[in-house]
Amino acid sequence: MNAIKRKIIAAGTLALSIVSHAFADNSQRIVSAGASVTELIYAFDAQSQLVGVDATSITPKNASIPKVGYHRALSAEGLLTLAPTLIVGSMEMGPQPTLEQLRRVGVTVEIVDTAPTIEGLKTRINQIAALTSSEEKVAKLNKQVDHQVAALTKNQPDPSKAKKVLFLLIHEGRPANVAGSNTTPNAIIELAGGVNPAASKINSYRPLSTEAMIEMQPDVILVSGRSYAKLGGTDAVLKALPALTATPAGINGNIVTIDGYALVGGLGLKSLAEAKRINALLYP
Repeated sequence: MNAIKRKIIAAGTLALSIVSHAFADNSQRIVSAGASVTELIYAFDAQSQLVGVDATSITPKNASIPKVGYHRALSAEGLLTLAPTLIVGSMEMGPQPTLEQLRRVGVTVEIVDTAPTIEGLKTRINQIAALTSSEEKVAKLNKQVDHQVAALTKNQPDPSKAKKVLFLLIHEGRPANVAGSNTTPNAIIELAGGVNPAASKINSYRPLSTEAMIEMQPDVILVSGRSYAKLGGTDAVLKALPALTATPAGINGNIVTIDGYALVGGLGLKSLAEAKRINALLYP
């Protein structure tokens, strides 16, 4: 038996003893592995149940909740030191061997809905409510979601005047990926009243040829705030992707940032806030 396995077993034994106590007093010890999960736990005022959050999760500055790393690269050993009874995340959570190790030592692993739709968000709301015993707060939160969507719907342009918006996922040293249909950026673009010209051509995220990107003639390019800052601003983005200079977005310098945390784990509350902000920028 190697050292890592011994450490996992030892941590698992400790976790099981604490888990038994937690079940005895009907409390949960939750690790949230995803921004769209953590935001709902806070929306339900159930953060007292959190013993850990992943690197994408946003928590108040005065919160002293341990970080467990990136939600796609979790460590069983590190998680078990927090003695969780429940780990909640999206389909993006992993790797699978880590999740299997956690299940084997008695930790419940829950995968919640990650569909980039309002329906997916409401399903996730119900799931998180059930996991945190917050069912009585679901109706109020759903009403808030409906209100936000209705407000966005009121500020939609005539279809013939809708602006074409592309989201680019930029990684240094690799071709940019474009968000097509069935992605959170596409859902945000549509909620904001834009048209994603890539949605009819590709599903998920795909690299596009220079010719295809120019052919789409986007009016606005969305990039994550992190990528924008790392590259060094609008001019640097256009320098890194010179094809954009042949589009209305590039000609007019319409490179708009979007909060990357709003894109993790499906359409979430932060996604709706970003849709509202982008809607105001597109149609002031």
